[in-house]
Amino acid sequence: MKKILNSSLFSSLPFRNCLVFVFFLAFAFFLRYPSFGYTAIDWDEITYSLIGEGWLQGKLPYRDLWDIKPIGIYIIYAIIHGFLGFSIFAIRVSTLIVVVCSAYVIWLILRKSNRSFALGAGLGFLILFSYFLNGLSGNTELFYLCLEVIGVWFLFYGKKKYRFLSPLVLGFAFIIKYNTAFDILGFYLLHLYLHRKHIFKNPKSFVGYVLFYAITMLPFFISTIWIFGVGLGDSFLETHKILFSNYAKKVTFVEKIVSLQTYPVLATIILIQLGTFFLYLGKKKIPKVLLVSFLWTITSFFAATWTGYFFEHYYLPMIAPAILGSSFLFRFLNVKYFFRYKQKVAIVFVIFILIPLAVIVRKRVIKLSKVYPDIAKEIFVDIQNANLDPRPVFVAKGTHGIYSLFKQIPINRVIQPGNFTDKTNAKAMFIDNEEIKDKISKSKPGLILFCDLDVLQNPITSFDSSWNQELLVFYYQYIRKDYYYFKTYFPNCHVYLRNGTL
Repeated sequence: MKKILNSSLFSSLPFRNCLVFVFFLAFAFFLRYPSFGYTAIDWDEITYSLIGEGWLQGKLPYRDLWDIKPIGIYIIYAIIHGFLGFSIFAIRVSTLIVVVCSAYVIWLILRKSNRSFALGAGLGFLILFSYFLNGLSGNTELFYLCLEVIGVWFLFYGKKKYRFLSPLVLGFAFIIKYNTAFDILGFYLLHLYLHRKHIFKNPKSFVGYVLFYAITMLPFFISTIWIFGVGLGDSFLETHKILFSNYAKKVTFVEKIVSLQTYPVLATIILIQLGTFFLYLGKKKIPKVLLVSFLWTITSFFAATWTGYFFEHYYLPMIAPAILGSSFLFRFLNVKYFFRYKQKVAIVFVIFILIPLAVIVRKRVIKLSKVYPDIAKEIFVDIQNANLDPRPVFVAKGTHGIYSLFKQIPINRVIQPGNFTDKTNAKAMFIDNEEIKDKISKSKPGLILFCDLDVLQNPITSFDSSWNQELLVFYYQYIRKDYYYFKTYFPNCHVYLRNGTL
């Protein structure tokens, strides 16, 4: 048994590498499968999904379907739906594969410097990512973090002939979310520092390093040229005016650190990582992986601060460097106290600590699906049970996951309902009320959904100035003419069907 475990978990042979990947895949599936049927774990993932699928149907991002994210995330979702079809299941399978790839590369990074706990670090990453609700969703952080992990591998640890892939991978991470610039800049500064002796001996080589790093901008330049080439330039610039405006709440680096008390599990892992770093610093022998992870955690804090909000998914990118760094505490303890039994200790750690933790996290995932009811699916099932086909549907406010269930792209250009119902968002994002009213009038949706808001149950005067009242008045007048109320399981979600809907 000992021979089998040792050869399987610690060997670097290609077959063993494949075995580790399959093990990660099965482990992640065990953790995440209970969330596979949930329609919208995070509203952003549905937005990206609808734009990606719309792109496949000929509706271009920014012009025909609008949101404020860089184009990279829409490319990813177009690929997902192009290969796996337009479904929630396709999103869940894709996110499963992406987190497994991240865990596998974390294992690769640690395989030489901390081999005994490389497997445990990969499993720990999967457990921690599945612990958080947003870690189960298909948000931007999940995808760009995977690319960052791969980029770090090629930059610091991969074979020299493949090193050029690092800036390309990191460049694609940049066009998924621009705040990756903090991490990328940190990686390159550290890379320069680690090669400082070579640069001092040959100062001209610095130009070569700069040109190498400049490859990072290639995905941005190519995508931007395409965007302007197909006539999406104005809409694209419109999103960037919003991204770099004051629409997001401004927070400080200190405020972001203090906010970690909301996420004690992640805060504990980060504290362990920082303590481990200073432990090795005191001995003046800092492993390169630990140094990379330390800087990475700092830059990811800056990236999270730039976003301006305290949403859970902004903290997720800190998981990878925190896991990488904290794993060296186990190496330190192992070398100091259990050197003769280091592989056995690692196996015991996986079997008696990580696997029980995985069972607990899986139960948490199951519980979350019960605590947060799947409103879109429940409404969809009610409509199906009534043998009705109300397409096209329109979400005036609430979960736009219902679009995915009806296999329909939104009739309006603006994807997220909160962007045009809320007055502050509508103003900040240059929402054209007349455009939305015109789309509704021409499309004549068979179903209109309101969640947490109902203009027919409450007088218009009861809605304060925080609402986009011009649209509320239009909804009130439009629905009263041709729609009837359809009762569903959720009292806060009001469904109106067009008269004559079959």
